[in-house]
Amino acid sequence: FIMKLTPFLDPLPIPRVLQPKERHKCHTYYEVTMKEFYHQMHSELPPTKVWGYEGQYPGPTIEAERGKCVKVRWYNDLPDKHLLPVDRTLHGTHEGMPVVRTVVHLHGLEVKPDSDGYPEAWFTNGYAQTGPCFEREVYCYPNHQRAAALWYHDHAIGITRLNVYAGLAGMYIIRDEEEKALGLPSGKYEIPLLIQDKSFYCDGSLFYPS
Repeated sequence: FIMKLTPFLDPLPIPRVLQPKERHKCHTYYEVTMKEFYHQMHSELPPTKVWGYEGQYPGPTIEAERGKCVKVRWYNDLPDKHLLPVDRTLHGTHEGMPVVRTVVHLHGLEVKPDSDGYPEAWFTNGYAQTGPCFEREVYCYPNHQRAAALWYHDHAIGITRLNVYAGLAGMYIIRDEEEKALGLPSGKYEIPLLIQDKSFYCDGSLFYPS
C-alpha cells in the first residue's frame, strides 16, 4: 500500500546552531548526546521513532572558525535494541558484537586519526563497551582548512547505513574571513540543506526491509 503525501505542505526545518558548553582561550568545547525520540517527518504522517544528536533530527549545526580548535565529547545514550533490522552476515556484525554501537566521523575534515571516527573505534551507551581502535572520549577538531560546509554522521563498523538512516547526521560549518568577504547570503538568508531519502510504513515508522 502506497500512501501519497501532499508535497510542499510543511515549512523547511532549519537545524538550530548548537551552543558550546564551554569557551576557552585555546578551544571551544561541546557535549553532544545521541538519543532516541519521536519526530514528525510530515504533517500527514504519525510521528516517527528516530535517533538523533541532542534529540534533534537532523542534528544541530556546529559552527567553527578557521584555525580555532573545537573539542566534542560524543555521548551514546541510545537503547540496547536497534530501530532497524541488523544483518549479522556483514563484517563487524558477528555474534557477540553489541547491536547498538556508534562512533562519529566528521566528513571532510582534516583531523588526526584518533579523532576521525574510525569504524572500529565504536562505543556503546556509557562507554560500557568499546571497539579495538577506541582511544578517546573527547574528539579534537583543529579546523585548519578553508571555509566549508561539512557533515558529521555515525560511522560504526557494519551498521553505518542503519545508524545514519535512523537519523544520526548533522552539519558542521567552518567559517573564515575569505568567505565573509564574498557577501554571500547570511543569517536568516543562509539555508543549510541536508537531503536524505526516507520511506515509511503507514504508521509513520521507518521502512527498512530485513
